[in-house]
Amino acid sequence: MGLAAQKRVRTIISYCILGFWSFILLFPMYWVVITSFKNAIDMSIKATYMPFIDFQPGLHAWHYLFVDRLTWFLDPFMNSVLVAFISSTVALVIGSSAGYALARFDYGGRNNSIVLGFMSQRMFPGALFILAFLVMFRELGLLDTRLALIIVYSSGAIPFIVWVMRDFFEGLPVEIEESAMIDGANRLGVLFRIAMPLAAPGLVAVFVLSLIGAWNEYLVALTLTFREAITIPLFMTMQVSQTGYTEWWNMSAISLVSVIPVVAAGMALEKYITGGLTFGALKG
Repeated sequence: MGLAAQKRVRTIISYCILGFWSFILLFPMYWVVITSFKNAIDMSIKATYMPFIDFQPGLHAWHYLFVDRLTWFLDPFMNSVLVAFISSTVALVIGSSAGYALARFDYGGRNNSIVLGFMSQRMFPGALFILAFLVMFRELGLLDTRLALIIVYSSGAIPFIVWVMRDFFEGLPVEIEESAMIDGANRLGVLFRIAMPLAAPGLVAVFVLSLIGAWNEYLVALTLTFREAITIPLFMTMQVSQTGYTEWWNMSAISLVSVIPVVAAGMALEKYITGGLTFGALKG
């Protein structure tokens, strides 16, 4: 077999593997989409996968979500939007500022130890802190509030942002900042007018990752909320407990709508996310 034939075989094998893996990744999303257009009868008879062939698609679940239960759904949806975006923003401001300080100042040679201290809380399961959070927020009167979730989610995302942004800021040329300071800029102005814009890809990457983490978080929401501040993950599990059985068609419609904000943010910031995640690989 010649070199050209070997290359062709390798290409075919590579595409077959990629196609198979893509099918594994995309099929669950396809199943959720088609399930949102089914009804109870379609789900109870047999497994169906082809609209208009195996089953007749309908808008029963979407009518249920946007007409029958719109107000019921909007409250947890808005809770998730506000809590996820606010907590990610707060964590970004605090974490990136701390990362910049650790990249530009020497704290007696203990910078690495400080970063390790930040990251140490990430080494323990979140369940270890649940009881402490429950008691603390109960005493503060913050149970079942968005503020409690924002505080917890922000504190959980800050160590990760500090760790990532410290390395990102260290890769930026310090000469630009020194030139600005010679021209009269103070350190705060350098941070927000020079360092932050230069670090935009890294900032966007950690913001989106923090956003996804807060949006999908379940255990803290389950412990600290029970009515007014429930989020989408908790709201979806409540569908099963309230009806006594799983209405997959309704849950599929809820799932598709609930991912829109995160997907929209990811698509809008895709360019920055790619640059931020590949920065470390290209440095040097």
